Amino acid sequence: MVAFALVAANAAAAQGTTPTTVSGNAAHADSAKLAHQVARKRREAREDRRELRQDRRDVAGDKRDIRHDARDIAQDKRELRRERREGDSAGVRAERRDLRQDRRDIKRDVVDRHRDRKEVRQDRRDIRRDKR
Repeated sequence: MVAFALVAANAAAAQGTTPTTVSGNAAHADSAKLAHQVARKRREAREDRRELRQDRRDVAGDKRDIRHDARDIAQDKRELRRERREGDSAGVRAERRDLRQDRRDIKRDVVDRHRDRKEVRQDRRDIRRDKR
């Protein structure tokens, strides 16, 4: 495009006229297209970094949930032993139900943490690939 613009400018100068604006518009269109592509790549890179930060937050949240559920399980075990010692069968059933629920929550959180870690690895790969 630049070569075409120079040829048009030289031809116009030889004739004593001003160069046509078509070649200038074409050069401007190419530079605008390039600027648009660069801006799009920057937006995509920013979005990739944002996704990585969000996935890291999700992993940290899952770790916290697992710790809290483990703490709840320890508390429920203590209460279960106390209920057994006192002979309260309804309390024992309730504590066993709570234990099952907390253990189920931990399993879900572990699976979710695994999935989030996988997404973190994928986001890192995407960012490295885009830098090339």
